Order: sequence, then C-alpha cells, then structure tokens
Amino acid sequence: MVPYKIEESFELPVIDVAETSKNLKKLRLQHGISVAEIQQLLGMENPQSIYTWENSACKYLPRLDNLVTLAKLYKVSLDDLIVVRTEKADALSVGQPCVFSGLSSEDMSFLQENASREVSLALENYYALGA
Repeated sequence: MVPYKIEESFELPVIDVAETSKNLKKLRLQHGISVAEIQQLLGMENPQSIYTWENSACKYLPRLDNLVTLAKLYKVSLDDLIVVRTEKADALSVGQPCVFSGLSSEDMSFLQENASREVSLALENYYALGA
C-alpha cells in the first residue's frame, strides 16, 4: 500500500480540550444553569463527570451526544461550544481516539446542520467517527 502524501499546507483541525472545558463552564454559568440541572437533564447518576468536563486540567470532554444536547440547551452552535485549533499534519492519524457512543438521528441532524466543516472534522478525529 502506498502511503498517502499530505500537502505541505494541510492543517488538521483539533479540538482544544482545555479551552473547550473552560468554554463549557463559561456557557453554563452565563445561562445560570447549575451542575445539578445538567446532571438531571443528561440523566447522570452523579455530577462528577460534569465537573471533570469543566476542569481544563482533566482533558476530558462530554460524549458527542451530550455535546449536542448542551449546544441545544445553551442555544449555540457546536462551533460556539467547541474550541478548535489547527496543527500541521504530517500523517493522517489521531492517536488514541475517545470512546464514542452512538447519536440519535435527531442529534446527528443537529450536528450536520450546526457545525462547520472544521468542527465536524475535529469531532470526527476526537471521537474516531470515520473509523
């Protein structure tokens, strides 16, 4: 198999997890929503995951379906929710992708209608959706 050659100018969109974590907390606070309310909305047993998502040192993000729900709740696009940066790419690999749970068709439609190509590609890389 011949390896794929990437153009010199190609930059890979990557989710900036630390900045996205800060953004998740900022949006929640701007909307006056408590962690307990998010916990209840998402049907979570305890709030620890939410605190982890909002802690930029932890480097964890919500599952994609929860990101879609949070974007709807905050009435923002995924582009406004997720912070993306670009990196020079010398190979088409994403390292160790995060575990992904399926989206409903409604959530997938929201994602397709509300995310820019850059954010969609970053999500695909983060969650290994193309695999």
